Amino acid sequence: MTNHSEGTQSQLMRLTRHYSAVRERLVRPANAVVSAAAAAELERRLQALAGDNAAKARRIAALETELADAGARLIAQAQALLGQRAGEEAEHVPAVEAIVAAVLERFPGITWEDIISVRRERRLVEPRHACMRAVYDARKDLSLLSIGRIFRRKHTTVLGVVQRRSADA
Repeated sequence: MTNHSEGTQSQLMRLTRHYSAVRERLVRPANAVVSAAAAAELERRLQALAGDNAAKARRIAALETELADAGARLIAQAQALLGQRAGEEAEHVPAVEAIVAAVLERFPGITWEDIISVRRERRLVEPRHACMRAVYDARKDLSLLSIGRIFRRKHTTVLGVVQRRSADA
């Protein structure tokens, strides 16, 4: 009996040492200790990347400003070619909200939230398309992309609505 219990005892001690070693590796992984030189190298790389990101952010901001300026110049030139002054067009163009409100008067029970929602119920399709067509007709200064953003749709959806109307006519 003593041989059997000594074998069991030594096996139990061996398993205990093994589990202790595994527990130690789980609690403190071997790669957790980083040398001072490696830490300094990582810090240097981090600072270099942060500097690059800051420079790129400044360049993006400058490009966005240049793009906005170029767009404004283009609009001013187009208005000059058409013989219009900048404030003159805004007086004669109705607001999108007013256009949509006038269209929705023909569709009782339909709200702006219904029009811009993602729902594709049959009862919403006709009023939504009527609103898109009315805005497209009344606001020639808005692109299909702009109208799509207003109605939370893609510009191709607006294009399809406009083309479908012209095919019906």
